[in-house]
Amino acid sequence: MPNKKKVTLKSLAKDLGVTHTTVSNAFNRPHKLSPALLERVLAHAAANHYHTPDHLGRALRTGKSGAIGVIFNDALSYVFTDQHDVHLMNGIANACEKQGANIVLIPLKHKSRAKLYSLNAAVDGYILNATFNNDRIIEKALNRGLPIVTTDFLLPPHSCVSIDNHEAMRQLCLHLLECGHRQVGIISFPSQQGRQGLSALDAPLEGDNTLMLTRVNACRRTLVAHGIDLAACWLYETEHDEAHGALAAQALMAQSPRPTALICLSDRFAVGAARACQQAGLAIPQQMAITGFDNNAPAGTHPGLTTIAQDAVKKGEIAARLLLEGKKGVRHTLEFELIVRESTQPDARPL
Repeated sequence: MPNKKKVTLKSLAKDLGVTHTTVSNAFNRPHKLSPALLERVLAHAAANHYHTPDHLGRALRTGKSGAIGVIFNDALSYVFTDQHDVHLMNGIANACEKQGANIVLIPLKHKSRAKLYSLNAAVDGYILNATFNNDRIIEKALNRGLPIVTTDFLLPPHSCVSIDNHEAMRQLCLHLLECGHRQVGIISFPSQQGRQGLSALDAPLEGDNTLMLTRVNACRRTLVAHGIDLAACWLYETEHDEAHGALAAQALMAQSPRPTALICLSDRFAVGAARACQQAGLAIPQQMAITGFDNNAPAGTHPGLTTIAQDAVKKGEIAARLLLEGKKGVRHTLEFELIVRESTQPDARPL
């Protein structure tokens, strides 16, 4: 039997009477082709049983894998359940689709030692999503010398995409102070891996989660500037979900003096905290005001949460674009909005 001729990008281009770049774009940058031309190229490729370029060969030739790694603190399932990260990944995926790039998810929280080898995947750079920066995975990623973009924290000289988290928390605290609150409790994700539990807000605070430290320290500075005794306020660090938000609220309600307001570093925490307060018979906001962060509480949440709104989809799109375009040293600050609802003001209009 005669040998079949190997089908390549060049042979497809010759058959179609187009350039090699045109055929390559059909697989890697489809947005650059008209719908009609794209359909023609893909149909001819399929008819010749050619469905994808040899990515390994391309990586060896160009030094590019056509993929980016996204590193985040929690387990793999987190990015599919946490609404902020769902929106963030949506934005990253949008940018990757436009560039014909793939995504490799790299969780820092893993039950086995497999995470130590997760950086073996071929990627062209990493997005570090509010990570614990002393983790060995982060150390390995930085040592590879690949492009890095961070979200929600600065890591010079790398590019960063974030809102002004310090100013956002300052505005939340000022709102609570204007409402008359003087004893507060903060429910937060951990300052460092494995840390959890209760501490006075005036206790020393160290760690490698820059986002957590930025938000909590913004609260502390704002409260001190307005004469609040931090020894009468509390911080509870815990795992990030609604159930742990409820447990943290229960612990804070048991303190003396009891907080009259709970500052939650996410809406997930706030939803759990509100549930715990209601079960304890505390009226919200008359006996306990609650604030969240991210503006992604489930529809119908009652009372409506006072929170900070930010565009996580846009954050992800810009971060991925900066990485794919090789932009270094860019600091992109996104807008945010303080949204006041019934969880801090009973007469606030729901949005």
